[in-house]
Amino acid sequence: MMAAGNTGTILKGVGGLYSVYSSGTVFECRLRGSMRLEGISPVTGDSVVLENDPNTAGSAVISAVLPRRNVLVRPRVANIDKIVLVIASLSPAPDLMLVDKLIIAAMAAGIRPVLVVNKADQDGTAAASICAQYKNAVECFATKAGDSSGHGLEPLISAIDGCTSVLAGQSGVGKSTILNILTGGAFMATGDISEKTLRGRHTTRHAELFPVLGELVKEPSFIIDSPGFSLLELPGIAPRDLSGYYPEVYNHKGECRFQDCSHTGEPGCFVPGLVSEGIMAAERYERYIKLYRELEEREKNKYKNRKG
Repeated sequence: MMAAGNTGTILKGVGGLYSVYSSGTVFECRLRGSMRLEGISPVTGDSVVLENDPNTAGSAVISAVLPRRNVLVRPRVANIDKIVLVIASLSPAPDLMLVDKLIIAAMAAGIRPVLVVNKADQDGTAAASICAQYKNAVECFATKAGDSSGHGLEPLISAIDGCTSVLAGQSGVGKSTILNILTGGAFMATGDISEKTLRGRHTTRHAELFPVLGELVKEPSFIIDSPGFSLLELPGIAPRDLSGYYPEVYNHKGECRFQDCSHTGEPGCFVPGLVSEGIMAAERYERYIKLYRELEEREKNKYKNRKG
């Protein structure tokens, strides 16, 4: 029996049956009849209220879904705290422009990004260089999770402790290895990714959260896999707002000569000073300028289409 009004987190839902983690126990639950009649459809990651099932001794029903902080479409999951972006140091070649876009998209959704440069043993210099680019932007770790020991994952485990996180990364970067280390092998039962051929084959038919296991985890923590990297359009961000998604800039505010400075080369802009001081990496600043131009062009085209 559980206390009335216990809360839990939906790990997965299949065929109207939901696995709900609550106080260290996983309950198999169905929705209360009134919720089904109202057309309420919880998703993985939802925080829910559990009540004892009056029809089945020792079972529970979901009696309410609590308000969501956010919800992703792919994978379909709610209440994500962090997104862990996994890239390789060398192969497959890291696409840092895509990483920048994913960081911005995460921040726009209120999700804190974490960057993992895995397979650091491929090219230690490249891994260190990437981490240096992002040191003042996001939490960033170089790891070597290609072996069974999970060497170097301790900082990542600490970063996601007490959080619900989504793991994102293209095939071949060691994402499945990281997932299996974090979940004690639970992910392997539902997904199969070939790291040798650098091709991914995700066989899971439903979005599923896995508890993060291990002695280093102090609070209940969950992680979910996501499809590989894909092209991403920045969600409704105006060019002038772009710098607000760069911590290297907004954490070191300066006074530009022009109030509406775009930070793309105007005289008197303080951002080049951040680059010369090593606060913002020159490579990341170059990508910022390119992104700004992309957003500027998109805004112009949008205006032209409206006029047409």
